[in-house]
Amino acid sequence: MQDPSAQGLEGVLQALCLEVPDAIGAVLCDFEGETVVMALGAGDPPPEALARAQEHVPRALGLEMPLKAFLMRLAGAEPCALLRLFQGRCEIGHAGALRGLTMRYAEVDLLVERLPEDFYVVLAVRRPEVTAQALRAVRRAAVLVTPHLL
Repeated sequence: MQDPSAQGLEGVLQALCLEVPDAIGAVLCDFEGETVVMALGAGDPPPEALARAQEHVPRALGLEMPLKAFLMRLAGAEPCALLRLFQGRCEIGHAGALRGLTMRYAEVDLLVERLPEDFYVVLAVRRPEVTAQALRAVRRAAVLVTPHLL
């Protein structure tokens, strides 16, 4: 099997989505929460999440991307402020660098792993029973993405 990092950032995220059953998607974001690259998985977001995402788009503008992709961009931006806040607190408390966090919602888990140069990767999963497997996969993807950022 070919090393996913040889296919670049998108290849790593696509491999991550394939490795985790029913992953909704993965997104690599910069320090401002902007999407750098994204891959969609086989899992579907909850219908309520799709409906709420649609509410963020003015009808006159419409979307130039699938609603699921738009939702993943929103999910990627969400942890940005929390990462900054927690990282600052970790430095004040001398706890060391924040490595990642897990945001658990009623139907979706967002697994966030910090990367060098203030980037981070987010994996959205729908089934909590795959969260442990997904965490291992996100950490492996972080290792593969890191050389592309340095």
